[in-house]
Amino acid sequence: MLGVVNADADQVKGWLQQANIQHYICEHCHALHLSELQGREGVVDARLFVEEDGILLTSELEVRPAALFAVQAELGRLNMAYPSVKLFLDVNDDSLPRLVVCDLLLGRNGVTFEQFIYFVQATVDATSQLLDECQDESWLLWPDDFDSDAGGALH
Repeated sequence: MLGVVNADADQVKGWLQQANIQHYICEHCHALHLSELQGREGVVDARLFVEEDGILLTSELEVRPAALFAVQAELGRLNMAYPSVKLFLDVNDDSLPRLVVCDLLLGRNGVTFEQFIYFVQATVDATSQLLDECQDESWLLWPDDFDSDAGGALH
């Protein structure tokens, strides 16, 4: 018996605990936030959603507006360099642009603990590598970008 189950939110929480993957649930959404990614500079959100068709792991990286065209130009190459995840830009008027990294573990017919853990670790690893590449290219917005004294111009 492979231990195939139709995973629900409680099952996923239990699996994360069993694998010692730090996570938490925030009061604003029904997702499980992955602390390993959530705590990294440049990451806005790193969440696991348990959906009807499977488990979605998505991370949002905040892109510096000045780097938006560079990221857009590299998007095809990035999608080929990180084939296990889907990358796209989310640009709207209400927030800064974000590079979204996502992966879906199809689970309508069930998944095993081993499949789930492999999915999470592979997606976290790919996201971490992408995050390092984005940092090397200076594409992401860092908290200290807000700390610069922009209002201190000479009069």
